[in-house]
This record gives sequence, structure tokens and C-alpha cells, in this order.
Amino acid sequence: MADIPAVKRVDSGYEYDPAGQLYTFSVYNTMGRHCYKRGDAEHPTGEWNTLDLYCHGDTSMHVVNGRVMMVLYHLAQSDNGKVSPLTRGRIQLQSEGAEVFYKQIKIRPIDRIPEDLLK
Repeated sequence: MADIPAVKRVDSGYEYDPAGQLYTFSVYNTMGRHCYKRGDAEHPTGEWNTLDLYCHGDTSMHVVNGRVMMVLYHLAQSDNGKVSPLTRGRIQLQSEGAEVFYKQIKIRPIDRIPEDLLK
């Protein structure tokens, strides 16, 4: 589960918007657990994309080619009804059901989410 600033779309889904209302997305919430990313910053098929994922505390930020796609706050997990902040864990790379290639993966510790990207 996560708190995400979002706006309601005409198709009844929600889309990330940094100026939007903060909603809690969760499998236990009637809104569900899905929020659409903001726009599309991917390069054309065949070109490499740069993906940055910043995680600090219980906050994560997803950046594609320098453009913020989504920020998730108060990340948590539920285990038998007990909610715990999600502040550590394993890293999983996935492709959402399509072929994907990765190169130059770098993992570095950070002491905060970059302020300039939060604006």
C-alpha cells in the first residue's frame, strides 16, 4: 500500500499528479491498488531508456529519462492484518510480460530523495 498524490481520470482510474489529492492505494481499499503513471517519457522502440528509482525511508520515486513518473509515500506492507512500513527489502527487476534488456545497473546508497525532482 502507498499514499500517492493523484487525480481521478474520466475512465474512473487515478493518475499520479504531484498537485493532486493524496489517496491511499491498497488491495484493501475500494479504490484498489493501481494508480497510472503520469504521461509517457519513454524513447521510441529500439532506443535505450534511462530509469532511476530512488528509495529512501518509506518513499520511492520513479523517473524515466529525467522525468518523474510517480512518487509513492508511506509505503507499507500488510501481513495478517498488521501494517508495517516498507523501508527495506529485496530488489526485483521485471518486464511486465514483455522482453526487456538491462545494462549498466548501478545501486548506490542515498541520504534523501533529490529535492529538485520533488518539485
